[in-house]
Amino acid sequence: MKKKNLLFILAASIFIFTHCSVAKKAPLTGTTATETKGYTIINKGEQVTIYKYVHGAHSPKEAEKYAPTYFFSTASASELQPLSKANLKKAFPENHPFHDALDATFNSDNDLTAYDTFHKMTKLNWLLKQHG
Repeated sequence: MKKKNLLFILAASIFIFTHCSVAKKAPLTGTTATETKGYTIINKGEQVTIYKYVHGAHSPKEAEKYAPTYFFSTASASELQPLSKANLKKAFPENHPFHDALDATFNSDNDLTAYDTFHKMTKLNWLLKQHG
Protein backbone atom coordinates (compact mmCIF):
# COMPACT_ATOMS: atom_id res chain seq x y z
CA MET A 1 0.00 0.00 0.00
CA LYS A 2 2.82 2.38 0.88
CA LYS A 3 4.51 1.67 -2.44
CA LYS A 4 1.33 2.53 -4.35
CA ASN A 5 0.96 5.80 -2.46
CA LEU A 6 4.61 6.64 -3.02
CA LEU A 7 4.32 5.91 -6.74
CA PHE A 8 1.14 7.98 -6.97
CA ILE A 9 2.78 10.93 -5.19
CA LEU A 10 5.87 10.64 -7.38
CA ALA A 11 3.81 10.51 -10.58
CA ALA A 12 1.68 13.46 -9.47
CA SER A 13 4.78 15.46 -8.57
CA ILE A 14 6.36 14.82 -11.95
CA PHE A 15 3.12 15.77 -13.72
CA ILE A 16 2.79 19.02 -11.77
CA PHE A 17 6.48 19.89 -12.19
CA THR A 18 6.45 19.39 -15.97
CA HIS A 19 3.29 21.42 -16.48
CA CYS A 20 4.40 24.27 -14.24
CA SER A 21 7.92 24.50 -15.59
CA VAL A 22 6.78 24.66 -19.22
CA ALA A 23 5.42 28.15 -18.93
CA LYS A 24 4.94 30.17 -22.08
CA LYS A 25 7.66 32.71 -22.62
CA ALA A 26 6.46 36.20 -23.32
CA PRO A 27 7.55 37.46 -26.74
CA LEU A 28 10.72 39.52 -26.77
CA THR A 29 9.88 43.16 -27.51
CA GLY A 30 11.72 46.46 -27.57
CA THR A 31 10.48 47.05 -24.03
CA THR A 32 11.71 43.73 -22.64
CA ALA A 33 15.05 43.71 -24.51
CA THR A 34 16.99 45.83 -22.03
CA GLU A 35 20.69 46.41 -21.49
CA THR A 36 20.53 44.55 -18.19
CA LYS A 37 19.43 41.48 -20.17
CA GLY A 38 22.29 41.89 -22.64
CA TYR A 39 20.57 43.82 -25.46
CA THR A 40 21.93 47.02 -26.99
CA ILE A 41 20.19 49.16 -29.61
CA ILE A 42 22.60 49.78 -32.49
CA ASN A 43 20.62 52.36 -34.46
CA LYS A 44 18.14 54.25 -32.34
CA GLY A 45 15.58 56.29 -34.28
CA GLU A 46 15.69 54.40 -37.58
CA GLN A 47 12.71 52.63 -39.17
CA VAL A 48 14.17 49.16 -38.59
CA THR A 49 15.72 49.10 -35.12
CA ILE A 50 18.60 46.64 -34.75
CA TYR A 51 19.40 45.05 -31.39
CA LYS A 52 22.67 43.36 -30.52
CA TYR A 53 22.50 40.60 -27.92
CA VAL A 54 25.62 39.49 -26.07
CA HIS A 55 25.26 36.70 -23.55
CA GLY A 56 26.85 37.97 -20.36
CA ALA A 57 27.36 34.68 -18.54
CA HIS A 58 30.73 34.02 -20.10
CA SER A 59 34.10 35.13 -18.85
CA PRO A 60 35.92 37.77 -20.91
CA LYS A 61 38.29 35.06 -22.18
CA GLU A 62 35.36 33.04 -23.51
CA ALA A 63 33.60 36.04 -25.06
CA GLU A 64 35.44 35.51 -28.36
CA LYS A 65 33.87 32.06 -28.68
CA TYR A 66 30.32 33.40 -28.47
CA ALA A 67 29.41 35.75 -31.29
CA PRO A 68 26.73 38.37 -30.68
CA THR A 69 23.25 37.70 -32.01
CA TYR A 70 21.27 40.39 -33.82
CA PHE A 71 17.53 41.05 -33.79
CA PHE A 72 15.31 43.72 -35.31
CA SER A 73 11.95 45.33 -34.84
CA THR A 74 9.93 47.67 -37.01
CA ALA A 75 7.60 50.54 -36.23
CA SER A 76 4.61 48.34 -37.12
CA ALA A 77 5.73 45.30 -35.06
CA SER A 78 7.37 45.65 -31.67
CA GLU A 79 8.21 41.95 -31.32
CA LEU A 80 11.89 41.27 -32.03
CA GLN A 81 12.82 38.91 -34.86
CA PRO A 82 16.21 37.39 -35.65
CA LEU A 83 17.99 39.67 -38.12
CA SER A 84 18.03 37.89 -41.48
CA LYS A 85 17.16 38.74 -45.05
CA ALA A 86 14.29 36.24 -44.96
CA ASN A 87 12.77 37.81 -41.83
CA LEU A 88 13.17 41.32 -43.25
CA LYS A 89 11.31 40.26 -46.39
CA LYS A 90 8.53 38.85 -44.20
CA ALA A 91 8.39 42.15 -42.28
CA PHE A 92 7.88 44.05 -45.55
CA PRO A 93 6.02 41.48 -47.67
CA GLU A 94 4.74 43.82 -50.38
CA ASN A 95 7.98 45.77 -50.90
CA HIS A 96 9.56 43.73 -53.70
CA PRO A 97 12.05 46.45 -54.74
CA PHE A 98 13.37 46.33 -51.14
CA HIS A 99 13.64 42.53 -51.35
CA ASP A 100 15.66 42.80 -54.56
CA ALA A 101 17.90 45.50 -53.06
CA LEU A 102 18.55 43.30 -49.99
CA ASP A 103 19.67 40.44 -52.20
CA ALA A 104 21.81 42.69 -54.40
CA THR A 105 23.47 44.57 -51.54
CA PHE A 106 24.05 41.97 -48.84
CA ASN A 107 25.90 38.72 -49.51
CA SER A 108 24.96 37.19 -46.16
CA ASP A 109 22.90 37.90 -43.07
CA ASN A 110 26.12 38.86 -41.26
CA ASP A 111 26.39 41.98 -43.45
CA LEU A 112 22.99 43.38 -42.41
CA THR A 113 24.42 45.43 -39.54
CA ALA A 114 26.76 47.45 -41.81
CA TYR A 115 26.80 51.20 -41.27
CA ASP A 116 26.71 53.76 -44.10
CA THR A 117 29.05 56.55 -42.99
CA PHE A 118 28.02 58.85 -45.84
CA HIS A 119 24.29 58.74 -45.01
CA LYS A 120 24.94 58.30 -41.27
CA MET A 121 22.57 55.35 -40.91
CA THR A 122 22.65 51.59 -41.33
CA LYS A 123 22.80 50.44 -44.95
CA LEU A 124 19.70 48.37 -44.31
CA ASN A 125 17.65 51.44 -43.39
CA TRP A 126 19.11 53.44 -46.26
CA LEU A 127 17.92 50.72 -48.66
CA LEU A 128 14.49 50.72 -47.05
CA LYS A 129 14.32 54.49 -47.32
CA GLN A 130 15.20 54.30 -51.03
CA HIS A 131 12.73 51.50 -51.77
CA GLY A 132 9.97 52.34 -49.30
